[in-house]
Amino acid sequence: MSSLLKNTSLYTIGNILPQAAGFFLLPIYTRYLTPADYGIVSSMQVLSTMLTVFFTMAIDRSIYRLYFDFKTDKDRRDYLGTITLSLFFISCAVLLLLFVFKGAVGQIYESISFFPYYVYAILTAFFSVFTIVPKIYFQVNEKAGKFVFLSITQFLLSTGLVLWFIIGKKNGAVGMLEGRMIAAVIILPLFFYISYRTINFTFKKQIFKESLAFSLPMIPGLMMAWVLNLSDRIFIERYFNLHDVGIYSLGYKIAGLVLIIASAFYLAYNPVFYKLANSENQKQAKEMLFKYNNSYIVVVLFITFFIVLFSKEAIQLLLNSKYYESYKIVPIISFAYLISQTSALFNLMIYQNKKVMPLTIIGFIGAAINILLNFLLVPPFGAYGAGYATVISFAIIFILSWRYAKKCYFIPFNWKLLSSLLLIAVGVIYLFSTINLSNIFYMLILKTGFLLLALAVIYVFYFDRIKIIIKGQ
Repeated sequence: MSSLLKNTSLYTIGNILPQAAGFFLLPIYTRYLTPADYGIVSSMQVLSTMLTVFFTMAIDRSIYRLYFDFKTDKDRRDYLGTITLSLFFISCAVLLLLFVFKGAVGQIYESISFFPYYVYAILTAFFSVFTIVPKIYFQVNEKAGKFVFLSITQFLLSTGLVLWFIIGKKNGAVGMLEGRMIAAVIILPLFFYISYRTINFTFKKQIFKESLAFSLPMIPGLMMAWVLNLSDRIFIERYFNLHDVGIYSLGYKIAGLVLIIASAFYLAYNPVFYKLANSENQKQAKEMLFKYNNSYIVVVLFITFFIVLFSKEAIQLLLNSKYYESYKIVPIISFAYLISQTSALFNLMIYQNKKVMPLTIIGFIGAAINILLNFLLVPPFGAYGAGYATVISFAIIFILSWRYAKKCYFIPFNWKLLSSLLLIAVGVIYLFSTINLSNIFYMLILKTGFLLLALAVIYVFYFDRIKIIIKGQ
């Protein structure tokens, strides 16, 4: 196994395993948390994600590009030291502002009190800032094993404390947020030790200016991603209540399996795409990319089909009955993720021509439309309106990205094949929605039969292509 494939596999484990493990904990969380509790936790996660952008000003992301501009070990340690101290000063300043203007901050979610919910979310995001540089250090130096160790250690510590507070102490949403904050504090000494061993505690103004100049243009893109993926909870809370936020968030999380699994495949496909796109024999390269792109979409379509097909029974069997209605959200958000992951292929085509600004503009348009649609659709349709807004926004981004990709290194899709498979998938899902068997296990057996048939089709027609992509050849 090549070093690239090995590291890619390890990074995938480090990034995805904690997220995937979180799904296995849903039966526990939904038993001990009411939908309103889950809505609070989800809302505070949205807040933490947004705050991380402000706590860091995205300056940490400059490490991936600028680290290797420094040729000596001392210069690199000085650079990491400057970034670390910059993060400290910026995050402390933002933290102070958040508490000074707590009245305004607390208006983001009107029905959630600032103490203790906002406080726990804010402090968790703040303490997590100091784990960023050590983890990126291991990534840029290809020490994937240590990166994975840190990621899994963080996950296990946080999960252990969360379970203690919500099961042992029965503290609900407060316990879940408190457990995550305490975990962030407990693990800090380990990251401080790694920082001590890998950086020089120095601050160089020129390095700071160059890093900030590199990172600031990324902030709009990060905020747009937040708007597209997370801001809908704010609208649901504002127009309805935290119970609806909880139901919507759980359905959103289950649909997120599409993104988690597809992202792993996409990560493996990236080097394959660029290797072929930059090869000498462009005719052969485009023929192969045509096959791989369509195979990728077929895989994502199958993942989406699988999750939507079994979501209702999975929620009935595994989760608390209070969350039953969340299964209706899963198909909407899953379809949105199918669109977004297909759009990601257009991004590869655009990046191949070293174009970045058009994607930023497209993201701005998508985010603006998403906000407008939430305003229009959430009041009359509730959580479903937020889901529809997400689908429409992603569809518009898809169209705009497709049109611009045609001016770049464009690889067409086999629309006849893909649209046929999509129609079949929609038809099968609709068919099962009309079947009302009294025994849930009979329904599972029937659906499993269709699933095995779909797997057989993919194996016969697409297995060889998928295997090549996974191997990175």
